[in-house]
Amino acid sequence: MGDNVTDISKFDGEVICEAPNNRIPRFEGKLTFRGQNFPLDNEKILLRGCRLRNTRWCYGVVLFAGKETKLMMNSGKATFKRTSLDRFLNILIMGIVLFLFAMCLICTLLCGIWESVAGQYFTIYREWDPTIKPSWANTDVQIAIISFLMFFSYIILLNTFVPISLYVSVEILRLIHSIWINFDTEMYYAKNDVSSRARTTTLNEELGQVQYIFSDKTGTLTQNIMTFNKCTINGISYGDLMTDRGEILEITDNTPALDFSFNNWYETTFKFFDKRLLEDTRKGVPEIQEFWRLLAICHTVMPERKTGSQLEYQAQSPDEAALTSAARNFGFVFKSRTPQSITIEVNGREEMYEMLQILDFDNVRKRMSLLVRTRNGKIILYCKGADTMILERIRPDTSPLLKDATMQHLDKFASDGLRTLCLAYKEIDSDYCMDWLSRYKEASMLQGRSKEETLEILNEEIEKDMVLLGATAIEDKLQDGVPATIANLTAANIKVWVLTGDKTETAINIGYSCKLLTEYKEIFVIDGKEDHEVEIQLKDTFRRMGREKTNTPPISMTTQLPSYKIIHDDRPNPLRDDIGLVQPALNMASGGPQSTMIEEESPQGTEGYALVINGDSLAHALKPAYEKMFLEIGCQCSAVICCRVTPLQKAQVVALIKRNKKAVTLSIGDGANDVSMIKEAHIGAKKACKLFSPLTTA
Repeated sequence: MGDNVTDISKFDGEVICEAPNNRIPRFEGKLTFRGQNFPLDNEKILLRGCRLRNTRWCYGVVLFAGKETKLMMNSGKATFKRTSLDRFLNILIMGIVLFLFAMCLICTLLCGIWESVAGQYFTIYREWDPTIKPSWANTDVQIAIISFLMFFSYIILLNTFVPISLYVSVEILRLIHSIWINFDTEMYYAKNDVSSRARTTTLNEELGQVQYIFSDKTGTLTQNIMTFNKCTINGISYGDLMTDRGEILEITDNTPALDFSFNNWYETTFKFFDKRLLEDTRKGVPEIQEFWRLLAICHTVMPERKTGSQLEYQAQSPDEAALTSAARNFGFVFKSRTPQSITIEVNGREEMYEMLQILDFDNVRKRMSLLVRTRNGKIILYCKGADTMILERIRPDTSPLLKDATMQHLDKFASDGLRTLCLAYKEIDSDYCMDWLSRYKEASMLQGRSKEETLEILNEEIEKDMVLLGATAIEDKLQDGVPATIANLTAANIKVWVLTGDKTETAINIGYSCKLLTEYKEIFVIDGKEDHEVEIQLKDTFRRMGREKTNTPPISMTTQLPSYKIIHDDRPNPLRDDIGLVQPALNMASGGPQSTMIEEESPQGTEGYALVINGDSLAHALKPAYEKMFLEIGCQCSAVICCRVTPLQKAQVVALIKRNKKAVTLSIGDGANDVSMIKEAHIGAKKACKLFSPLTTA
């Protein structure tokens, strides 16, 4: 219909969709228009608060409004927060007021007794005031009236019992303390010229009583700045600087980076140091060409043209932005996207690909695929995702040497604390592809559970027998001072809970990087999808904790292998995940020097427990039937990581601790999805710049 207002005004389609709910990552529905059905999913929905990119205007249909929008249904209730001192002062003042009324009543009774015994006889010398002496009243009524009026006189006389000045003194002290916080030089960030800001005068008195800290991960514990560091292509690892004798050189700030100025679209901020990758790319090695082409095409990034023909990328996640940026600097530039096509530039020549279908990433699939048609009619499926998912779906005749080399490189990248993704592709027959697309469209029209199951079967059908290209390794830099800060908090017996929307494996890897998880902590992972699965896992975890608490014999420790317990996991190798190993410095080679078991008695045993739970499992764990058990398990752990959680679930977790533990809570976040938990906690902190400093928290 384009921008024809007349045609738009005649729109008579019908939308059938799900009822209002708070599930942000999912939407189910269909549009019936002119006898045709069009599937509606989350990719075709604009949530409240979203902004249009690369589009000046669009026509749309409002499905939910007001309190029925997903964002509003994920918002917590605004409550007035009172400090423990405020609550104590309120009770104290109420007690003093009751004491004042009791004293006035006692004095009133004594006054009445005195008037009836002796005071009435003094009227011989001086009459009562006629204004309070009714002509019809006898002596007893007059005494009662005088006693009643004397009650208010005593209130005026004894009002100094109520310490009004106490409130003034406390508020002055609070104001001075908040000013100290605002001018604290240890909390000043010179780079952005930002200092701390106490938004309330009651902040200082609560900070010293914090027992639980709830923190977001991305942008709070980490800088949310991803850098492309290393990769492996066709069994060859790139990214390390090697000497002539094959020794790895350490990369420092003084190490010269490669010169990409030959590329008109290069970025001055991009740095890479291994010249072998650049040389092989310019030589046109086929595997490397496909590697970069996949990174330039298989994503959901949106390009944006700035002034002076400057090209910028807007990505849903910094991971995709880092990978697309790497392909751009090596000569494979993603230039434009439409709903039907993607255009890239390879060494000065434009290549346009018709987009046939996007198989998006989710927490279950752990991979993303893109089905495209080239100009010469060839249909290719590009896929990237978790190594455990990709390696299961490569061709059976893949060279064992290539597969083993890639796995070893993935292990090495993981030991360096990097986030990894595997890449693969396959060519697809045109007739089969058209048949598959028609079946996929029919399945998209279904509703409920049958839709998910049918789509999963179709995805598995096409995402198999792929050609393994290699893997990428990117680094998510931590905020400065995070490990030292968490160590100080742990030493102070403050529990740290990380509530994040990231994948489970990503959060675990960051947990090790920031020392929230260590090799001496027992880690329990709860990832059940159904109610009964979560119940079994919670009971099993609780039983193991109780058994190990009552029976702590000398343990056998391996210097490299952590005590990592996965309660439910169907992956072929539980020590692997889609970003590498959850334990740094783990050598998987059997018989190697690091695989030797070192028997020694640990007088302290483990450093405690850690719990990792995803959003689907958390939804069941927060039900009234299981929340007590979940709370008991979480409170026994020194660290808890909740992954793939919604803003509402973040607030529910904080409320669970507040309601049952009566402990002071602190929530830290940096985005709109953290507002709910910040409002729910006793203290809310918003990160504006560098957040952590060992000196500050010590």
